[in-house]
Amino acid sequence: MRRVAARMHLWGGLVTGPLLLVLGLSGSALVFGPELEQALDGPPVIATTATSAPSLDAVVAAAVVGQPGAEPRALRLPARPDQPYRVELTVGGRRLDVAIDPSTLRVVDTRAPERSLLVAVRSLHAAFHAGRAGALLVGLLGVWLVVEGVTGLWLYGPWSGPRAIRRARGPSRALHRIVGGGSLVVGVVVGLTGTMLALASASLLVSPSLATGGLTRLDFVAERVPAHGRITALVAGPGHRVRVDARKPDGGVGSVVVDGDSGAIVATGVASTRDAWDVVRRLHAGDFAGWASRLVYAGVGLALPMLSITGFLISTRRRA
Repeated sequence: MRRVAARMHLWGGLVTGPLLLVLGLSGSALVFGPELEQALDGPPVIATTATSAPSLDAVVAAAVVGQPGAEPRALRLPARPDQPYRVELTVGGRRLDVAIDPSTLRVVDTRAPERSLLVAVRSLHAAFHAGRAGALLVGLLGVWLVVEGVTGLWLYGPWSGPRAIRRARGPSRALHRIVGGGSLVVGVVVGLTGTMLALASASLLVSPSLATGGLTRLDFVAERVPAHGRITALVAGPGHRVRVDARKPDGGVGSVVVDGDSGAIVATGVASTRDAWDVVRRLHAGDFAGWASRLVYAGVGLALPMLSITGFLISTRRRA
């Protein structure tokens, strides 16, 4: 049984090593995604701040006027007065983000998110730029990462006996054992949560999208929303309905759906910042203990290439 596990650990690592190397490097970069996004794709700073809140409909109209045929899908309100409003448009099936200065209603920036370097890295990490098939492959790699960790612990763990310790001699073997043991717990967590997120992403990629009724009468809609927090976004829904997201004083995010024609609230819901999927995402990204957990996760991401390289060196020495 130990011989079978050893062969699985060796050949499985050799076959999946290049792919796990890509996932490890991209994952280490995404741990610092917010900082990289701010540095690479952060919104421009507004020189003059508006003295009063602008008309939401006017902001959307200012974004659409320069993009003939564009359909507004969402309006994102800034958290600070020196940041622009952001309107998400669909133009010819592609998304376009337009930043609007609320004081002058002028376009200050226009970007296609799919051209962002960080978006490309996220797509690489989530699905190897291969859609549903790539997401399924990432899910399988997450499972195999757990298998590699468990078999490695069984073969070279502290209770595996002196034979395994002797077998682990040599710089490559010793480094492989130390790095693997040090990253085992976090690696298993990353593998399991990554599998869950990848399979969820694969199911969403084949789900039919609902047609939306456009983003209109936003001032009218915003007036109908109970004032229980700061409105952060208005998103177009089906049947001339608009979902209004608001951040509450306690940090929670509440949402209501308003009929754009009648102004009636047709649905309410509270998206807790601690729901199940949010916990899974935080565990996968190391976003739960500040910089300490993020640095540990970045180190584990870099450990995967190290394990791939040392595993390859060990296999070549066995053949030599």
